[in-house]
Amino acid sequence: MVKKKKTPHVLLIRLSALGDVVMLLPVVRSMREQHPDVALTVLSQPFARPFFEAIEGVNFIEADIRKRNKGIRGLWRLARTLEKENDFTAIADVHSVLRSWLLIFFLRLLHLPHLYKIRSIDKGRKEKKLLTREKGKKLFPLTHTVKRYADVLQRLDCKVQIPYELGGLTPVEIPATLLSVLNKNSLRVGIAPFAKHRGKIYPLERMQELVKRLVKQDIQVLLFGSRGEEELLLERWATKPNIVVLPAYHLNLQEELSVMQRLDLMVSMDSANMHLASWAGTPVISIWGATHRYAGFYGWGQSENLSVEREELDCRPCSIYGNKKCLRGDYACLDISVDELLKRILHELPRRSDDPA
Repeated sequence: MVKKKKTPHVLLIRLSALGDVVMLLPVVRSMREQHPDVALTVLSQPFARPFFEAIEGVNFIEADIRKRNKGIRGLWRLARTLEKENDFTAIADVHSVLRSWLLIFFLRLLHLPHLYKIRSIDKGRKEKKLLTREKGKKLFPLTHTVKRYADVLQRLDCKVQIPYELGGLTPVEIPATLLSVLNKNSLRVGIAPFAKHRGKIYPLERMQELVKRLVKQDIQVLLFGSRGEEELLLERWATKPNIVVLPAYHLNLQEELSVMQRLDLMVSMDSANMHLASWAGTPVISIWGATHRYAGFYGWGQSENLSVEREELDCRPCSIYGNKKCLRGDYACLDISVDELLKRILHELPRRSDDPA
């Protein structure tokens, strides 16, 4: 009796963070289109479920790393759940951190190791050290994270070609209360002024000035941020009817993405919002301070002409994530004039029908 060959089934592991998870979306979409015969399951945090379930044929499993699957016991519990409920033939670890290593170790304990093909992402850690070291930097473009993800699948015999293009999002409805305030007669610019680390945040007083000057140009500004302190700050910026504070509408991530689809342009730090807007299909003017677009985290599909940075400073990039203290102490990398940003935005915005030729 001939033993029936198993259907290929790949488990993709990417447990955080938001921007890195969003960069996985074009890879997963291309994988489904080019390898429909391969079953694909994504393991990530609960917030990512709507992203991947919107791609036809993708299975999603939640890893609740904050509660149920936290720590060694939680990962052991997750491994047992994965082993009982699924029949994976390969594992693509596109995160490659201690948490994913432990999880895979537990899966190997629960299963005969030779039944799994396991491949992990090459994060280019040595290259990134050369890019960010204080003296003698090697400043050259590193492999994009999206391509690093695809390389893991290729080493699992699933070669994937990923078009370098914006978009891929299936739109959802947004609340009628928000839809009613979107000005149909104005161009719309989204501004996401926050980032996780100080080295990536454009001075907020300058960003507030930029908002004021955009409104004077009859441009509607939509402000993105989280609820809480960020929302309170943005509300102080909303001095004109043409300024909309998004956190006040309590949108989920899918609704925020649909709002981004309705923008003519997004202005963002090197942050998750750059990647979200890219998936939404919206051009992004991205502001780079302590980090650099060469590190492989540029918005997928975005033109590099849309980046704004102090290229003449030989001290940058000083870190990959913007989390290191400024060696100069003045964050000169973020000393970009409001005039320059405004000029770039007005140049990139489409002309309205009433604009002079």
